[in-house]
Amino acid sequence: MKGLAKKAVCLVMSLAMISSFVGCSKKSDKSSEEVVSAAQNVMDALIAGNGKKLSKTGEFSDETISLVDDLQSSESFKLVMDKAKYEVDADSIKESKNSTSVKVEVAYPDLTAISEEASLDELKDEIESQKEKDYAKTKITMEFAQEDDAYVITNGDDVVEELYKAMFDSLSGNGGEKSVVTEKDPTETDPTVTTDTAPTDTTPTETETEPTTPPTEPPAAASATYDVIVYSDDKTIFHFNKVDTEGVHFTVENLTDHEVKIQAESLSIDAISIMDIIMSDAVPAGGSAEVVAKCEAPIHDLIGTVSGRFNVVDFETYSNTYSAPFDTVVIDDTAPVPAVAPTGVLIAEDANLQIYYKGLNSEGVVFEIVNVTGIDLSPRVNSVAINGRNIKDVIWYINDLAPHSMGEVVAKSKDVDASETVGTISAQFELEEPDDSFEEYRLTVNTTVVDAGVTVTPPEVQGTVIYEDVNVRITFKELSSDGPVFFAENLTDIDVIVQAESLSINRRGIYDVFMSLHTAPHSVCEVTAEGEIDASQQVGMISGGFIFANPDDRRSNYMVHVDNVVIDANVTVEAVPEGTLIYEDEKIRIYFKEVREKGVAFDIENLTPYNITVQDRDLLLNGVEPEGTLMSDDVAPSSVNEVVVKCKPDTSTPVTSITIDFAVFSWDDKVETYDAVAENVAIG
Repeated sequence: MKGLAKKAVCLVMSLAMISSFVGCSKKSDKSSEEVVSAAQNVMDALIAGNGKKLSKTGEFSDETISLVDDLQSSESFKLVMDKAKYEVDADSIKESKNSTSVKVEVAYPDLTAISEEASLDELKDEIESQKEKDYAKTKITMEFAQEDDAYVITNGDDVVEELYKAMFDSLSGNGGEKSVVTEKDPTETDPTVTTDTAPTDTTPTETETEPTTPPTEPPAAASATYDVIVYSDDKTIFHFNKVDTEGVHFTVENLTDHEVKIQAESLSIDAISIMDIIMSDAVPAGGSAEVVAKCEAPIHDLIGTVSGRFNVVDFETYSNTYSAPFDTVVIDDTAPVPAVAPTGVLIAEDANLQIYYKGLNSEGVVFEIVNVTGIDLSPRVNSVAINGRNIKDVIWYINDLAPHSMGEVVAKSKDVDASETVGTISAQFELEEPDDSFEEYRLTVNTTVVDAGVTVTPPEVQGTVIYEDVNVRITFKELSSDGPVFFAENLTDIDVIVQAESLSINRRGIYDVFMSLHTAPHSVCEVTAEGEIDASQQVGMISGGFIFANPDDRRSNYMVHVDNVVIDANVTVEAVPEGTLIYEDEKIRIYFKEVREKGVAFDIENLTPYNITVQDRDLLLNGVEPEGTLMSDDVAPSSVNEVVVKCKPDTSTPVTSITIDFAVFSWDDKVETYDAVAENVAIG
């Protein structure tokens, strides 16, 4: 059958066990559909200038929402947005921990050449006459988290700033400080309207004085101006110019016959890495242009050295895209450049970087990282624990560290109390592969004392232990409106990924349950397995399948099958499947439930003590295959679980016959793979 290829791919992905466990699974399905849909909702609200709609897509500050609403009154902005287009790159989706990212490319009319004094009509004409191939383009990265079975954006303010700044640059000849169109003050008199009253003579009389010119504001703080080549090849030449309150200025010569966009991956001034760069500036074919890395850069009278890496991007032909790195280029040898002096407690060090713990603030856990190499590095944090408590939902969203520089970074989380006194820390950092210089690797920080004067009290664990071995302990605490709450304890010296593949309460499975987190060495984390559940019910039994993984050694990853551990023996437990029985063997029973707008629902009764995975190979309703069928759902041991083949079925015609071919297996071969086939089973 056609599903053989699909099954083979899914099995390969499942057995490969990538660090986030996202192969042909329900989470991958969400990534390809729901993440893209969530990104589209954000972009639609941004393009419409609809702050109310935008606020429903995730986390945004009041200032950002107010800005979006204010832009509705700008006619010039509306003209540009009416022509704006975007594309969500589904192939760029990355899932890790409890965060999912996706890249979006936005194209919009490029108005950098139009005069700042242009009228609204002139602006409109320019926009109408511009071809799409000449549009300005920018790429933004959206970060999402799962809340209430939906994806919500978590870096909303950054996205708005990055997108609108790029657009404002296009709307202005001076870096976005002024609108290209001077929009009319509604209190001014319209010169096209005549009145019966003669205009007042405003010619000064002898006793009147000419209005004085308002004093010129002092120039913005800036460093000295330079013209130093920091990078050159046969395609581009980069000249460093200056640093001011807008950012770091360069002039780029484009020696090619195509336009390029310059984007900054990393940048440092006098060995201090700048962690808030926004940059995507165009340089015309065969010409030169100023490009600005917009950021809060340290401004000195004299600039001693710069380091960094730019991307030279050809949006028309990506094969022309490449990196332009530069390491500790001397700008002014008379400038006093202080030696890099990190602060805090050194908690990790190797040949590439040094990591210092600095403290806690209102955003999260603060680190200082020193890049001791001649290339830019992309460190990320997988997990961090303070005083033995694993911090939940850590977000690490920074630019790269420039060569031979130091930067302060924050592992952001709402699960941090800045007033907590810190005695110990454990963590795992991941160093991504930069320009194929070396393989990606991880740096683990076992429990390290940062203040011996602090008495560390281990986090309190409450509830019933449902699984324990030498590596992990899982304790059920309670039900919440978001799903079951557990304590996950990492008993090892390494980072351990804890993931729930399936869960059932009182033998009834939780559909599409989601729990996946990195746990720092020797730490405890209270975590919710997100899924739709009746939180008011009394819990008698719990079953489920958990995967425990070591990101550094995938061969050591393993699954455990928790088969209905008794929580309260006094609770009556019963789970009755719903629908028409269409398939049965000694391992499972499959019931057809209903056709829905976005898929076909089944109840599957797992008769084994193992977590099983069920994937669709083939599905026919009334002899017709629905469009876009996809399913890879897990069913907890000895339980009944709903599964859904996501597709676009015909909901207008009742189902009178059904054919299925489902692959049934367990990740660790406790149940060897086989086909559950039912052909032309009558329904109703």
